[in-house]
Amino acid sequence: MHREPTTILYIDDDQDDLLIFEESVSTLYPAVTLYKAQSSEAGMNILNKLESERKPFPSLIMIDMNMPKMNGRETLQHIRNNKKWQHIPVAIFTTSANKEDIEFCRNYGSACITKPMNFTDFSHALQKLFNHCNIHFSEK
Repeated sequence: MHREPTTILYIDDDQDDLLIFEESVSTLYPAVTLYKAQSSEAGMNILNKLESERKPFPSLIMIDMNMPKMNGRETLQHIRNNKKWQHIPVAIFTTSANKEDIEFCRNYGSACITKPMNFTDFSHALQKLFNHCNIHFSEK
C-alpha cells in the first residue's frame, strides 16, 4: 500500500494537545490532511480502516509517549511489528528528554521529539521532522 505524501496520523490522549497540533499544522501546512486519535487503539483502527478502504497510509505517525492503556513505546512496537505499517515514519512526542526513551525510539527507527512549548519552536520542530521524513507539500 502506498503512502499519501501529505497525511499525518497524530495519536495523543490529551484533547488539548490534539487541538494544538491540529491548529499548528493547519496554520503552517494547510495542505496536510490530519487524522487524530485519542488512544493507540483508535490510531490502529484508523490505519486498519484506511487499509480496508484501500486508501493510502499516512506519510507520518506522531505518537504521544505517555498514554494510558497502550503507551507510546508499546504503540511504536505494535506498528513496527505489523508488516503493513513498519515502513511508515514514526515520531514519538514526549514532554521529557529521557535518554532511555530516545534510545528506545532510535532502536525502533523512530524519532523522539520533545514537545515544543511555543508556536515558533513547534513550527521549527515540524519543519525539521517533515524534511527528515521527506514529506512534500502540494499547492492548494
